Amino acid sequence: MKLRFDWLRGRQRLLVRAQTLAFAWRRHLGWPAWAGLALLAGAVLVQWQLRPMLQRDAQRLEARWAALASAPASRAVEASARPPLPSGELPSTRQRGRDLEWLVSAAQRAGLGLERADYSLGAATAGALTRVEATLPLTGSYAGVRRFVAEVLNELPHSALESLQIERATAQAKELQATARLVLFYSEETP
Repeated sequence: MKLRFDWLRGRQRLLVRAQTLAFAWRRHLGWPAWAGLALLAGAVLVQWQLRPMLQRDAQRLEARWAALASAPASRAVEASARPPLPSGELPSTRQRGRDLEWLVSAAQRAGLGLERADYSLGAATAGALTRVEATLPLTGSYAGVRRFVAEVLNELPHSALESLQIERATAQAKELQATARLVLFYSEETP
């Protein structure tokens, strides 16, 4: 029985000592110290909970990095490096009018102003091809010009962007003037 009372006395002494320490801490440091201690304990708990997840993510990323490093380097595909169309897949010159109308409507869809368009017809040097050069003076934004050029090159596979000149009156000007020179290739009709 004496052993049990000694254990209770030791426990009471420990409890009294903890209360004295808590009182001294509260008296000298106040509630900011308790708030800081609570935040520190919360941060330790969060770190303890998140560590396995972060380690799994790190392992997954290392495996992905190793797989990418061991993969053969692929050649970057340039926008201008699309394969040429075989002459059998080129549209006939009868489609030329529809394509020119489509260019005007594509500029309008991109929000660009187009007052006039100049077209010239010529023969291509290789084979029985007809080359139509379209010079389009456009006014609008950079985003509109990008959208227009991308749409033309994606929708008309027989087209090529020969040049694109962009000018802005001042650095603060919202609109710019661009001149797009496009070339459209057609197969010549055989009688």
